[in-house]
Amino acid sequence: MEHQETRVEIFEKFTWKIDNFSHLNVENIRSEPFVLGGYPWRILLYPRGNKVNDSLSIYLEAMQTANMSKGWSRDVKFKLLLFNQLNTNITITEESRNEFNAGEVTWGFKSLKSLAELHDPNMGFIVKDACIVGAEIFVCKSAHEKLINQVTNLTAIQTFGSQKSHMEVEALRPEPDGKGTNLGTISLVCNEPTKHTDAELFSPSIEELMDFCSLGQREEILWSGHPSHSECQPKRSCKSTDLAFAALGRVIYFLKTLKMKDMNEQACKDLQILWEELEKFRFDLTWLEPDVQFALGVKSYVEKALEVEKLKENVVALELETERLKTKLVTAEVNLCIERDFLKAKGFKEKDLDSELGCGS
Repeated sequence: MEHQETRVEIFEKFTWKIDNFSHLNVENIRSEPFVLGGYPWRILLYPRGNKVNDSLSIYLEAMQTANMSKGWSRDVKFKLLLFNQLNTNITITEESRNEFNAGEVTWGFKSLKSLAELHDPNMGFIVKDACIVGAEIFVCKSAHEKLINQVTNLTAIQTFGSQKSHMEVEALRPEPDGKGTNLGTISLVCNEPTKHTDAELFSPSIEELMDFCSLGQREEILWSGHPSHSECQPKRSCKSTDLAFAALGRVIYFLKTLKMKDMNEQACKDLQILWEELEKFRFDLTWLEPDVQFALGVKSYVEKALEVEKLKENVVALELETERLKTKLVTAEVNLCIERDFLKAKGFKEKDLDSELGCGS
């Protein structure tokens, strides 16, 4: 399925504050997954540059999940930002439009800011050893990928050292002020398939059913459109004609307004009733019967298809949670290194967790 480009461009925003930035002894680091525009993303950051030695490198990464089919793609306008915490007017913003697909899952900028200026305490890009970056995303169109169910405000917390870094998804773009916000934990919501709750609208009233039965039994009329038939047909009453076309209209309306996923047991019963009542008027229904029988016969297929969709949603939720845990593992390792260095500075020797504490040795 392809989601077409919309005229109104609404850029959704994600911000990521990284505390203890100078303690990141890794080549690159990824944010926890976040959902913008209905699709999952991550920010990929190279604190010391990606194949460049003097610049901060930053990329937007499209996460691959079970929601994707072969040939998936996202046409995206995006901005990557490095916030200045002392003067918002000199926040660095780079923007681009690219197509993300299986061959190109990351797009971004090798040289967002020179490391010398980045680490200059007077510049305001790192304050109290904290760096804040962000992404703003507008998905123009996508193909062969299903949107992810999400809450309105998706938030996450990530810890570095003894502090916390905050990530927040916002529908609008407020001016950054460098202040952290206490946010909740990311939660994914997998909605149950929408159930058809107004099937009764298609069901005829008791009075109409009585009219259908009596008129259907009294008038053995065949509307085939054939001239020889029309010559010998008894004249149909106005009420009979109205009811007959009303019955036909209900069946056609049912088929035109309901989707395959709506064909649960109750919907099948409703359609069966409408179809049986329509047959009493002896229309030539050979043109309509295949569609009705197909609709009545897809319940089992629909149930299995919905089960597959539900399982895919669960898989996606687990994939995103796995990536969050991986990111938390990286932050926990950073915390451990900081604490280890702290103990060494105090003159303590490093010991294995299973080793005895010792006494007088």
